[in-house]
Amino acid sequence: MKWNSSLAIGIEAIDNQHKQIFEHLLALENSVAKRDPWHIVRFLLSQLADYMKFHLAVEEAMLEIVRYPQHADHCQAHAKIMDQIAELEKQLQKTGSESELVNFFEDWFIRHVLSDDRQYANYVKKEFPALSGQVGQQTGG
Repeated sequence: MKWNSSLAIGIEAIDNQHKQIFEHLLALENSVAKRDPWHIVRFLLSQLADYMKFHLAVEEAMLEIVRYPQHADHCQAHAKIMDQIAELEKQLQKTGSESELVNFFEDWFIRHVLSDDRQYANYVKKEFPALSGQVGQQTGG
């Protein structure tokens, strides 16, 4: 799966991070498709998980700063996904079903971006247009 503009939420910094997550997902997906040894898949998975942790922390900090009304719910969704990733990683070591992990990441991430992230993006664009690069659009120049 590759990034495409339909996944953009309109906040450049977050969109750039989402693109990076897709790059990590693509590398992991390619590694699984090539049937790379477990240590390579594990390395790519750890890179993805580390970047996800970074991204989620940035997103949560931004939501706290802008006082997003559903901040707590959004953070809970992030905590849940990180728990699920850890559990899938444990299962993966036992079963070797890497493709299941890749599918999980792709499905969750796309649903999260298209639903939850779009909701907060709409709030941010309305309340803090400078964060989404829309200042000129709202002020007429």
